[in-house]
Amino acid sequence: MHLRTALCALALGIGLAPISSQAGIIFTLGNHPQPGEENVLLSTGSTGNTVFGVTNTTHTPVEFNSTQTLTEPANGQARIEATNGTSQIGLTNVTISVPNGTYGDLIFNPDITGTIGVAGGTLHVSVTDNMNVVSPFDYTLGNGQNFLTITTTGGESIVSTSLSYSDPAGFTDLRQIRISGIAVPEPATGIMLATGLGILAVARVRMLRRKRQA
Repeated sequence: MHLRTALCALALGIGLAPISSQAGIIFTLGNHPQPGEENVLLSTGSTGNTVFGVTNTTHTPVEFNSTQTLTEPANGQARIEATNGTSQIGLTNVTISVPNGTYGDLIFNPDITGTIGVAGGTLHVSVTDNMNVVSPFDYTLGNGQNFLTITTTGGESIVSTSLSYSDPAGFTDLRQIRISGIAVPEPATGIMLATGLGILAVARVRMLRRKRQA
């Protein structure tokens, strides 16, 4: 049986929403917590095209970037909103990443409630993995909760997840963001790698010089 077909059959068999699989990235509609999952805390009141949350257990920074001006309200539920400088507007695009790192799964809720945001548009989700493979997934946002769970398999990890909503009125906010499988290289590892590459480069130059002399 084809892998994607098998995954869909398994999901339906245990009562989950159908799964869409792209390479090692699996998209599952709904809220399906994963082992070691952390909540992303967003309550600093920061505003800008780039804002940061932090995980509640390992205190790892999580970056949110957009062409819009983003804000994370200093009170209430942890969420990302868009603003025109004076008031909240619909959120149309945002990219989620861990600075200098990757992650294994991501759960989020593009919520539509109240007077901000319009239901019925298509949310285009694009995941870039550590092999630079881009996996797309589209689904329609309705009024209320619109959870999506993104997981990995086969050794892949996620570098970034981008969301783009087809309706220019946007959705209300991005909330209940959870993440797990975070991998951030230790500074010492990066230094050792750079040193090793430098040594290899010097050795290669010396070898080429010897060949020319010979």
